[in-house]
This record gives sequence, C-alpha cells and structure tokens, in this order.
Amino acid sequence: MFSGFFSAFIASFFWMAAMTKFELSYAYPFMSASFVLVFLISVILFQESITMYKVIGLGLIIIGIFVSSRGL
Repeated sequence: MFSGFFSAFIASFFWMAAMTKFELSYAYPFMSASFVLVFLISVILFQESITMYKVIGLGLIIIGIFVSSRGL
C-alpha cells in the first residue's frame, strides 16, 4: 500500500515537470501509453496470453496517441 502511495507521489512530480515543458494537448495523450506498458508487463510477469484482439487494440491506442499528439 505504501509503495502505491509513493509511486503516485513520484508520478505527480513527473506530471508537473511534463506540464512545465509541454502543452497539455501534447502531453495528455501519452497517458494512454500506460495501457501498452501494463500489457507488456502482464505478458512478461504474469504470462498472460497475447491475442489478436489485444494487439489490434494496442495498435489503435498507439495510432491514437500519434494522431492526437501530432494534431493530424
């Protein structure tokens, strides 16, 4: 429980640093990158299955991050 609080505390500092360097419309879409990170960690640590639907979903998330950060 304490590690969760500590992680959230550290994450808030990184978020504040990002807000001083980048515009919100550029930085916020990268919050969705956490879905990709969680997927990769769950496959590596918990041996979860990789399905075509998960890969397609992650691909759509990555495309969405790219499009929204570039403003296309």
